[in-house]
Amino acid sequence: MSRRYYFSTRDLLMMAALAALGGVAGTYINAVGDFFQSILGFAGTTQWAAGLHVLWLILAVGLTGKQGSGTITGLLKGVVELLSGNTHGLLVLLVDIVAGILVDLVFLFFRRRESLPAYALAGGLASASNVFVFQLFAALPADVLAYGALLLVGLVAFASGVLFAGLLGRLLLNTLRRTGVVRDRAPTPMSRRAYLAFLLAAVLVALGLLLFLRQALRGPAEIAIGGAVQAPYTYPQAHDDIETRTAEATVRGTTSRYTGIPLRELLGRAQPAADASLVLVQAADGYAFFLSMQEVQENDSLLLVPKGRGEDAAYDLVGPLNSKAWVRGVQEITVMGRATLPIEGALERAAPFDPNDWQFDMDSTQLDLGDGPRKYQGLPLGSVLQAQKPLPEADRVLLHRPDSDPLELALEEVLADDGIGLYTRIGETEISFAIARIEGEVLAAPVQRIEVR
Repeated sequence: MSRRYYFSTRDLLMMAALAALGGVAGTYINAVGDFFQSILGFAGTTQWAAGLHVLWLILAVGLTGKQGSGTITGLLKGVVELLSGNTHGLLVLLVDIVAGILVDLVFLFFRRRESLPAYALAGGLASASNVFVFQLFAALPADVLAYGALLLVGLVAFASGVLFAGLLGRLLLNTLRRTGVVRDRAPTPMSRRAYLAFLLAAVLVALGLLLFLRQALRGPAEIAIGGAVQAPYTYPQAHDDIETRTAEATVRGTTSRYTGIPLRELLGRAQPAADASLVLVQAADGYAFFLSMQEVQENDSLLLVPKGRGEDAAYDLVGPLNSKAWVRGVQEITVMGRATLPIEGALERAAPFDPNDWQFDMDSTQLDLGDGPRKYQGLPLGSVLQAQKPLPEADRVLLHRPDSDPLELALEEVLADDGIGLYTRIGETEISFAIARIEGEVLAAPVQRIEVR
């Protein structure tokens, strides 16, 4: 009997499993990349591990032996990362689809698909593509030299793809085959007409997503500036006389020169309250991250960079020290007064939790704290408590809530489980805190005080 379907159930399960593994691992790979960036800080540092994001697509092609498996795995991986709260939102889906299409295209042009050059080139091109896809949505730098730096970063990503996706992928596949974990499967070609139709459909999906994201991530032509300020206003309806300036800013290891409106001047016109502590920058797509008021006052590179003119204008925030605070399509800037969360009890170094002190350790997670799903910045509660050194006799954590009894958790569980997070909830004029699990379960919101016993 002839096979009815090109992809078998085994193939689909294999691709789904690899996509899930790749999507979950992506969060930790990004964290490792950020760690090396903070230590080394030269161009391309964060791209040394770009190939690890593409490894799963290479493995899918090798394990299934089917054309198109790279694209399908890339699509599924992007969906996993999107649903798990990746800070790039829908953009990560486009990045993974493009990578999958490139993997399939490279293998298409090699007669010997199991050859080392095929794996190396597929891994390299797919890994480097993320640099240029992200650049399509970035604020354009003011100097031509930045494009040379961008090319350098792309080359670092290409080298990472050759090593960690192509060579490592082929090595893993050969090892699995020699040990008998998987059977050696000869590449199964799709009919030429069907494969061309498949690739055309994938390219059209990618182009459609690109056009949609270009519009969705543009942001509005006007930005509301408010919160803990005496004179809220909408820019550029008011204060459009602020002069632009040019400054250098570094993101993803690339230093560029940008021309825009100084954030310090924008907020200064709104007259922030004396106790202003945080500045929340929110994008049109719902993404948001905060800056400290201290950085706003001291960082000369913080600029609101315009894209387009008149009704077609939009703005990106560039220049924050924390790359996660670079925001595309800025819609709203909100100033907040000082707020900390008391943490006390059986701790050697008990001290209130201040979001400013932990900004670089935070990441975004989508939670529903009562007003619909939104992304909130947070970090493992265990990391905060560990830094305050619990005393040997401590064994419980009490989360004090305003309208109910304290919620009690085992200290050992909190210290061991990075999935239990402390999240900063920034409202219209105030800051509150919540404890939730990374998969979405809210434990205490708001939490007024944390006590270790």
